[in-house]
Amino acid sequence: MTDDLTTRWDGVLERTADGGVIRFERHLAYDVREVWDAITSPERLADWWLPFDADITVDLREGGEMVFAGRSEDEPVTMTCTILRLEPPALFEHTHPAPGSRMRWELEAAGTGCILRLSHVVPDVQEAVDNCYLVGLQTSLDRLEPSLAGHPEPWDWDAFGAGRAHYAERGLAAPMAAS
Repeated sequence: MTDDLTTRWDGVLERTADGGVIRFERHLAYDVREVWDAITSPERLADWWLPFDADITVDLREGGEMVFAGRSEDEPVTMTCTILRLEPPALFEHTHPAPGSRMRWELEAAGTGCILRLSHVVPDVQEAVDNCYLVGLQTSLDRLEPSLAGHPEPWDWDAFGAGRAHYAERGLAAPMAAS
């Protein structure tokens, strides 16, 4: 992974009366439709979003579901999200597996590329901190651009650890447990 990816910590957490909003903004050298495909297509999502192998299905309509079924025999996990708003290719909003939580992906053309704005509304800020939501999103988003370039990268647990240390220093992620 390149230095600019391991030193770019662009996630913020804004506290609100109802919990909080995690925000990321990325300027990508890819057009809106290409990024739209990467955030809505099951095959493309598998390349960059999750830290585990999964079978992914997306019923791309309001009220449709995105299902992530982990392939691990040791700890099988299935996550289901419901699509709340869909305005192709500019807006994609869906629930998150955590109750009351939702994610909003906004794409805006900018020059020859686009700006991706990701907002993750969380009703329980402490749960988001304890479960390292900023760190996971940071790690996934750092994998998006290589995936768009046609060179998907595996999940990088070292980068996740560095991100966790960075965000923990700011009170935005649970610190690593002492060994």
